[in-house]
Amino acid sequence: MWKIKQIAEADFGCEERMPGEKLKCLVILEDKSGNVRYLEVEDEWLTEQGLDEGSEWKD
Repeated sequence: MWKIKQIAEADFGCEERMPGEKLKCLVILEDKSGNVRYLEVEDEWLTEQGLDEGSEWKD
């Protein structure tokens, strides 16, 4: 089981989002052993799922 350690706005660098492209977030996950994973997901999806920092992330 993974836990959401941090949620940050995804970095688009010099490029901006394309018209109609949804805002994405970088989600940092950590498991009980201290392993870390990085995922980029749509902010809207996180909200719909009720996920926030500290929430459990199921595979």
